Amino acid sequence: MKSQPILHTIMKHVFIVNKISGKHKAYNIIGLIKDVAEAKHLDYEIKVTEYKNHAKEIAESYYYNDDVTLYSVGGDGTLLEVVNGMNLNTPLGVIPAGSGNDFFRFFDGKAKRDFRKILNDTIDAFPKDIDIGVCGDKKFVNTTSIGLDAIINANASRLIRNTFITKGPAYLISIIENSIALKTTHVRLFADDKKIEGDYYIIACMNGKYYGNGVMAAPSASLSDGYFDLCLFRKANRLKTYSLLFKYLKGKHEGVDGIDIIRCKHVIIDTDNMVDCQSDGENYCSEHIDISIREKALKLKIPF
Repeated sequence: MKSQPILHTIMKHVFIVNKISGKHKAYNIIGLIKDVAEAKHLDYEIKVTEYKNHAKEIAESYYYNDDVTLYSVGGDGTLLEVVNGMNLNTPLGVIPAGSGNDFFRFFDGKAKRDFRKILNDTIDAFPKDIDIGVCGDKKFVNTTSIGLDAIINANASRLIRNTFITKGPAYLISIIENSIALKTTHVRLFADDKKIEGDYYIIACMNGKYYGNGVMAAPSASLSDGYFDLCLFRKANRLKTYSLLFKYLKGKHEGVDGIDIIRCKHVIIDTDNMVDCQSDGENYCSEHIDISIREKALKLKIPF
């Protein structure tokens, strides 16, 4: 997708930097942001977050008639906050300076970090309208899921929060524990007018292609087709499950028996008890999830 240059000197460019994203990687490129912005003679501001949801508050402070472009500088969590605070008529750029950068992998599967090129290309890019998801009162750009992936994410976060264990070891411990346990969730769901009930390891409603630090859950997903790719990983015997899990992690599961992918616009999921859920990496618990798509609702500056 070839970008078309726009007149970026007539508006203010606001870079919202999460100073702890990517082990402070986002904070460490502030000097580079200044160099690029000044070389382009931009009217710009750099806003550094100080606490959780500060990125959302910063984004909320700008309006469409302020004639601004916002940039989320950090990971998927920073992007989630910005999108939930901003006016959706405002153009948005994504500078992938977090740990996983799964949303950005849609455009660059390896999530490369040539920040100078990404900054230059994103600033110059013409905004493209993309779809976003809405789950309850929260917007998301990439995914909402329940099951094994959400449990791993939630358990790792609890270890990090409640113990001395750091992020890498916490996720490794959680992955090992939950891959051995292999618990399923019993759900009743509607995917548009299709009713489904059963036991599943993973139910992932994907707008983008990747999540979970590079898992290609939806290889054929599009950000502008008006549909989610709903991935349903069914319960199976242990040997088949591990084989399917390997294919799922590598994005080789399309058309494979045991994992269904349904294209839909509206998903309702009910469970018997409160279960771990995640939206773009943010953890919460629920027993009723209502997810809908908002077609071409976000003006994203795509650097490709």
